[in-house]
Amino acid sequence: MKKILSILCAATLCATSVVPVYAKTASTPNADFDTFLREDFKETMEDDYTTMHSYLSNPEAYGIKASDVKVTLGTISYTKEDKKELSDTIQKLKKFKRSSLDQTQQEIYDEYVSSNTLAKKQMQAKYRYLPNIWSSSNGIQSVLSNYFANFDMYSEDDVKAFVKLLKDTDRYTDDAIAFSKKQAQKGTLCFDYDDVMDTINTTIKNKDQNEIYNNASSEIDALNLDAAKTAKYKEQVQKALDTDYFPAYQTMKTELKKLKSKNSKATPITKQKNGLAYYKLLVEQNAGTTRSANKIMVDLANGCDDMISQLQSSNSTSEEAKTNFTSANEIMEFLKANYTQNNPEIQIPNYEIQDLPEEQTSDNVVAYYVEPPFDSNDTNRIRFNAIDYGGDVTSLSTYMTFAHEGIPGHMYQANYNHQHLTYPIQHCFSEIAFTEGFAMLAEEDALSYLDTNLVSNDAKEMQLANDKFSYYLPATFDLMIHLRKLSKSEFVDQMKDMYDEDTLKDMYDSFCYEPCMYLPYAYGWYQLDSLRDKVKKALGDSYDNKEFIDTLLKYGVVNFDIIRKNVNTYIAQKTGTES
Repeated sequence: MKKILSILCAATLCATSVVPVYAKTASTPNADFDTFLREDFKETMEDDYTTMHSYLSNPEAYGIKASDVKVTLGTISYTKEDKKELSDTIQKLKKFKRSSLDQTQQEIYDEYVSSNTLAKKQMQAKYRYLPNIWSSSNGIQSVLSNYFANFDMYSEDDVKAFVKLLKDTDRYTDDAIAFSKKQAQKGTLCFDYDDVMDTINTTIKNKDQNEIYNNASSEIDALNLDAAKTAKYKEQVQKALDTDYFPAYQTMKTELKKLKSKNSKATPITKQKNGLAYYKLLVEQNAGTTRSANKIMVDLANGCDDMISQLQSSNSTSEEAKTNFTSANEIMEFLKANYTQNNPEIQIPNYEIQDLPEEQTSDNVVAYYVEPPFDSNDTNRIRFNAIDYGGDVTSLSTYMTFAHEGIPGHMYQANYNHQHLTYPIQHCFSEIAFTEGFAMLAEEDALSYLDTNLVSNDAKEMQLANDKFSYYLPATFDLMIHLRKLSKSEFVDQMKDMYDEDTLKDMYDSFCYEPCMYLPYAYGWYQLDSLRDKVKKALGDSYDNKEFIDTLLKYGVVNFDIIRKNVNTYIAQKTGTES
């Protein structure tokens, strides 16, 4: 997802630690670990329908009987069963000696250990009521709408499951309200009330012409069922929307209005009991590294200083450069034709660009990529907020948005994974700092494809420096506010030389309501840029960007401690310094 901070564009532990380098690596895969990985994948898919459906279009090919999988939207918070499953997985992992695994298995093992250890810490009871489930960008009110509007149907069973999930919305919403009431009692309910209510009201307003029914209707038609069944299922979808889905949004509106007086004003989460420890876990999760939060803040602050220096020394005008593209599809075709300049070639999937309907637009979301199941050849989709950001497709920022979401960004990385990864479970790993950082790096690289007669090098450098600053700064502010537990007045006073008071107050509110929102983009990008600079310095004229990209991607979506180790190994191999 490409995010922006509109107020800027207008002018989710202690010492640093790394994954240790192990000398011993088995020459062949460990058969027992291979079995564990495949069984764990199967168990993960069988855990609930939404997980299975997100990753697989044909679960039976993996020994999964879809009809036995429970169709539900799940729970708002973790359960005892979730904690037990996690503990069981950790215990299974402990039975394997890392040195008995081959290279690919060791990479998977390291990611398993890291992600499961972090998840176990986050599942501690003392943190249960600290998360903001009404986040403006990823809260329930937005996630439900996006999920149903992008739902793919591969069989008649998926139509039945879709209707059942729609009907489950009221139960899921009741659970969310109950969770929020508990937060209100504990004083931890804290979200952007006006923004959330605006999303809810817009959804209700558009109920008679909504994207969920439109998408479902198209998906049902594509199954080529007989006319009677097609009509019946469409009628069931409409009924579920009328009797369950939209009434659930009315429930959100009514119940959240009752809780408005108990919704805390924007306050650093670190002022809550156990809030500082929880925030540091959020930083680890969203930065994709065990580097300390303070170290990350210093890195990003230094990055801001570097970008300010570049902007001050730039010879380019402040006006944004323009391209000569006439449509979003033309941009994508250009990127598709040029990405192999600095990326390994892959099989590019069929794709389509769909404009977001009004009920799904948000001022801070420009576009997002919808990744299909890894076992399918489905058309890839990019949903574009054309209402707010499609007015000028010649803008350089629009071009970079499609580089981020498409080629060589999210769409490229997803399809590289689909075509290269060894084990199905690798497709389930989630490290948002790596995926968003890679997409930001893709934006940077895509600038080089543009003819300098159209967009000068000075304009490219200014655009890049401005973009980095626009991500580094809010992430730095977020860390400052929470780590230093700053009040709004303290933050405004400290930053008053940079922005006006109203802008700073809006920033403060945003970072308190959604801690770490910009961190994956900012620090993911920062780490990848730093790693590339390191490789370039070490290899000099022998540097090959395609090899660098392969080094980053070849083991899938893993954390930066693992990526950093792999890059160091790559340097050692290329320079002949490997022991």
